[in-house]
Order: sequence, then structure tokens, then C-alpha cells
Amino acid sequence: MNEPDLLACVEETRSSIFQGDMDEAILLHYDLIMESYRRKPLFYKKLLKYDRFIVTLSLLSFMFADDRVPLSRVKAFCQARGYMSRNSLDTYFSFLLSAGYMQVRLHDEDERQRVFKLTDRAVCEVRQMIDSYVLPSQIVAPYERGLVGAGIPEDVVPSYFHGIARVLYANGTLDQRLPEARWMINRDGGHLPMLALYSDSLRNGPLKVGYKAATYVELSARLGVSKTHIIRMVKEGELRGYFKCRKHQVELLPAFIDLVRKIMAIYFSVARVSMELGMEYGSKRNRLCAAGSLSGE
Repeated sequence: MNEPDLLACVEETRSSIFQGDMDEAILLHYDLIMESYRRKPLFYKKLLKYDRFIVTLSLLSFMFADDRVPLSRVKAFCQARGYMSRNSLDTYFSFLLSAGYMQVRLHDEDERQRVFKLTDRAVCEVRQMIDSYVLPSQIVAPYERGLVGAGIPEDVVPSYFHGIARVLYANGTLDQRLPEARWMINRDGGHLPMLALYSDSLRNGPLKVGYKAATYVELSARLGVSKTHIIRMVKEGELRGYFKCRKHQVELLPAFIDLVRKIMAIYFSVARVSMELGMEYGSKRNRLCAAGSLSGE
């Protein structure tokens, strides 16, 4: 599949998901990701900020493609796409190193270069993150081949990131397809504050009823971000036409509901297409390995 066909596939999948009943999938995604978030709120608060999240996907895509790829190549890739500045990348990589999620060593053939590896601990966290996107996406756009409902098998993770790499290179990710959403998701906690507002309102009654501002304290505690952080997001959203604030209540306007659905449709479509590409790649690789084994007998 060439890049134009890949982008067309992502768009077709996104459109199908967006036109479906997304609420059940969004609620499941929120619940799954919050299971991990509650265990390590400080880590996930950093990871889910969109620029860091997309850099992490890039790291894993490069790592599973070539375990000797220099870290500098990942930096160049991320800088070229405007994910983060060089200094911000260095800071984020230092965080991953100090937190025990990444290891770095000198390249075997060129000591001027550093080779990186994300630890098993990091890959375990990432696998749970994949589950939180892929499993909900099956609700609105079931996979033709089907997947195990309990989660993504461990041996599928490298193949999944082969698929993610192709989407990244084709510029099929959220930052490219919906740049106007960046203000909401490129903040501590990423898209979770947005989903918390949406999910809580959905579970407490019709979305149009509104959201009581008194729950900001509970919301900030749940997400490990400050109350001020939540208020700033709402205030900016009000200026952009997504919320209407009246005393102690915030009304979620149709534009906000539409934006949430657009964001999640892209997230889910990228997850689904990446998994399909990964499973196709994994099957092809297994056939080649089997053929090689037979010819060597």
C-alpha cells in the first residue's frame, strides 16, 4: 500500500468511525487509559501530552524497525515534523532515562553515535496504551480478522509499530489531520482532561445539560493536574466557542462535542489501520521465515 492509498484508508476508516455510535468506544477508552493513569499519574501526565506522545510512538517505531538505529536519527525525524524542539527532545529523553524507561549505549561501529532501547517496563506500559485505543476501535469498526478481546498479544507489539511507522511517515496522525485540536491535547494529561469532561457529562445525563465547575477539584485530583490547569483549558475553550461558562456551571457546546468525536475518530482510525498493517506485515514475515526454514532443510 503506497502513501496515498494508506492515507485514503485512514480517512475512510475515520469517516466510518465518526458516523458510528462512538460514545461506548470513547467511554471504554477513557476507562482503560485511566486504569494505567491511576497507577502512575505523574508519568502518564507527561506521556500523554501530545508532543511527547507522538515522540514516544516515533521512538518505538524506530526501535522495532532497527535495534541499532542512532538516537540522533529519531531526533532528526521528530524535529523535521515539528513535534518538539531539539532542547525539548533532549529534556524528554533525559526524563525517560532517569525514570528507567529508556537505556542508551554507544553504537558498536560509531562511538560518536548513541543507540537507544526502551526497557521492558516501558514496552509493557505501551502495550496497555495500545489496548486502550485498539480495543475500543473494534466497537465502531470491527476488525475483519478479529482480535483477542482480552488485549493485544505481546508478540504483536513490534508488528503494530511497523504499522504506526508507516502512518507516521505518511503524515496520517492527528497533528497533521486536525491541527486545530492541538491547543486542547498538547497539555499535561493530553486528551484526558477533555475526555473527563465529555465522559462525566455523558454518564451524568445529556451532554447539553452542562458540567458543574465545583467538580474541578475532584477532576484535577483524578488527573494529577492542578485545578488552575483545568480552568485554563475551559477558559481557552470558551474563547474558542467550545464552552459556555455561567457562574458554577460549564455548558459543553456542540462544537466541543464534535471536536471530541473528531479527535477520537482519528485516534481510533490510526490504531485500527496500524494494527491491520502490522498484522499483515507479521503474517508476511512469518510466511517468509517458514519458507526459509523449509528451503534450509
